Amino acid sequence: MTLGWGIIGLGRAADTLVAPGIAADPNSRLVHVVSRDASRGKAFGDKHGAPRSGADFDAMLADDDVDVIAVTSPNAFHPEQIIAAAKAGKHILADKPLAPNGAEAKRVIDACNAAGVRIGMNFQTRHHGCFQEAKQVIESGEIGDIVAAQVDAGPGYAPLGGWRADPELAGLGSVNNIAVHLYDLLRFVIASEVTEVSAMFDVGREAKLEIMPMVLMRFASGALAYANGNQLTAMPLNDIVIHGTKGRIDGRGITRNWKEGEMRVVTAAGERSGKYQTYDCYDRLIAAFSTAILDGRDPDPSGVDGMRCVQITDAIQKSAREGRVVQPDA
Repeated sequence: MTLGWGIIGLGRAADTLVAPGIAADPNSRLVHVVSRDASRGKAFGDKHGAPRSGADFDAMLADDDVDVIAVTSPNAFHPEQIIAAAKAGKHILADKPLAPNGAEAKRVIDACNAAGVRIGMNFQTRHHGCFQEAKQVIESGEIGDIVAAQVDAGPGYAPLGGWRADPELAGLGSVNNIAVHLYDLLRFVIASEVTEVSAMFDVGREAKLEIMPMVLMRFASGALAYANGNQLTAMPLNDIVIHGTKGRIDGRGITRNWKEGEMRVVTAAGERSGKYQTYDCYDRLIAAFSTAILDGRDPDPSGVDGMRCVQITDAIQKSAREGRVVQPDA
């Protein structure tokens, strides 16, 4: 069986990541695209080979050839569009964030469960080949128990633009745009939930959109982590270091898409390193998603992963604006 895909929200991510990832997957085909601007939808459909396009989301929901809907629209639209897709019996690949807040995220998950559909998340960073390998190294026990991690990622100085500069549509700034990928990555490699966060934003405690969020986290396992996903610093390293009781994993230039870098595993027995590129992470993500749907299991990352990250970002926002340590909702 080949999965028929629809895409709603035809921005840069849909154009450069999702649609090419669908085209690269032998289990997927793009059949329907929807934009708020019908002419833009037609141009997108022509470019990526979708036979149907337009501005009518209800028509996509009623399309029997659509098995999966990729929701890549502005953040504020995600909950209602995902719930509508679930009620129409479509599986969903959702862009981050899943919802503007934890309560809405839970409502989305409950709706998908009630409809019996699967939902996955666009957390493509965990599908970088280096992090798939890092996960295996950690699970093998080679570097011992994880005690600390630090990670940064950014595109360089890149002020918020378009709908991402609108608080009503974006919710948060670089937290939702960049840094949430790091929070998911840390949950993935550490394999533990965040129990406390302490955050500072470049905008201080004002209710403005941030482009420099710095976050400390405590995990249930006891590990501590620092995450800096920002759009302020020039020439970012895009590095990660994961410290265990027996060694460490470190990588340079590997936390962003379309990058090439190196990752090392260092223990008392010596060290080994490899070169990695992250250009194919969306191909990996969509292939893994479609395989999970066809196998009748939840995708990795799942909608629950998306909900957990929204709970974390809720706590981060509260911590930064109130100046205190906050526990994410369970």
